[in-house]
Order: sequence, then structure tokens, then C-alpha cells
Amino acid sequence: MLTHEMLAPYTELLLRHDLFEGIPADALPELVQALGGELKHYTSGQSIMRMGRAPVVTGIILSGSVEVSFLNENADQIDMSIFEAGQSFGETMEGADLAASRMFVKALSDTLILRLQFRQLYQRTSCSDPHLWRFTLNMLRRIAHKGIFYQHKIRIMGQKSIRAKLSVYLRTISGDEDRGDLRGMNQTQLARYLGVERSALSREMSHLRDEGIIDYDRRTLRVLDKSFLAI
Repeated sequence: MLTHEMLAPYTELLLRHDLFEGIPADALPELVQALGGELKHYTSGQSIMRMGRAPVVTGIILSGSVEVSFLNENADQIDMSIFEAGQSFGETMEGADLAASRMFVKALSDTLILRLQFRQLYQRTSCSDPHLWRFTLNMLRRIAHKGIFYQHKIRIMGQKSIRAKLSVYLRTISGDEDRGDLRGMNQTQLARYLGVERSALSREMSHLRDEGIIDYDRRTLRVLDKSFLAI
């Protein structure tokens, strides 16, 4: 059973997550307990969730980072994202009440995760707990935002060239100064995210830098020619 003392070091982080928007700190332990919450530690490289296996749960990362992949029938990686402390995964599949996972999740470093099971909410005919009701509304909004995210991924995967894929991707991460944080990804991970070969991505990025369109280092990228984002 999770206690207030066990959650205390992570209360501030959890309350910043949109799942707990509008929920007071003193209500957090009881709410997490009602959602079957448990803390789970994983070592670097350890599998957290395997495709085709139960249970499908929602995980909120309290420390560390994870790689979330979708695999095809041949177990080839066809999509990849990295999630870090304060982010979550698994909401959409658990929301669909699937019996088995359709994604593979592994720890990229020593990681602590708060695992929640909210499918029990479907079994309620009413909800008198205002905090549980607010959590349910937050979850609906969260799933809607995930849908928008996957629409963006479909746009990326639908582009025929690596240059066009990069343009769509950079359009979403470029800030006011046209500088994009690669969300903790190196080039190998970015290639997986875009669904391309790493060597091909490296060549294209080098060409773009030689053409004066972008500049980059290991984790960040600056768009020098704004017209590139209009491709």
C-alpha cells in the first residue's frame, strides 16, 4: 500500500502532470490508492512492458527514462518515442481496455515508475468522489491529446523523403528562436522516431547543414532557413 510518506518525494512532480490537474496534494495518496497505484523500480535495459502480454497499465515516470516502441508482426521496430521523468505512457491502450499490450517499453536508465490501473473506472455506474471524477476528465483530455500526437506521427510517416519528414518534425519542436530540443534523442533514436535508417538520416542532416538550412550538435538543432519548415 502506498503511503503519504512514500509519495511525498514525488508529489510536486505528480501534481504538475495533467492527469492530476485540479487535484489537491492532500487528496493524492487516497486517489492513487483508489487507482491501484504501485511503485516499481526497473534497471537500465530492463523490459517494462512487452507486446502481446498483459497487463496494460498506465505508467508515470518518477525518475529515469524509458523507450516506447511499437512493433510489427515480425517484431521489427516501426515507431519509437522516449519518455522522461514527469511523463507517462500506456493511457490510450488502457483506455481501449485491451487485454494485451501493443507496444514494447524498456528502461533506458535506472527508472522508477508509478503504475496506475484506471480501467476499473469503466465498471462504475456513478462516481461520488470529486477527485476521482476530476481524474477521469483529465484522462479523457489526455487521451485526446495523444490522438493529436499520433496524427502528427502519421503525417511524418506519410512523407516520402527524409527531408520532408524532418521538416514536419522540426515544425513542431522549433521555438521562438528556431531551436529544437531533440527530446533527449540522439541520431539513432531520432532515426527510429522518423522511421528511417540512421545512416540515411545522418547524410541528409549533413546535406542540410552544408546547404545552410540547419545547424546541430548532439542533442539540439537550429533551423537557419525558416522556409525549410514550410515544405
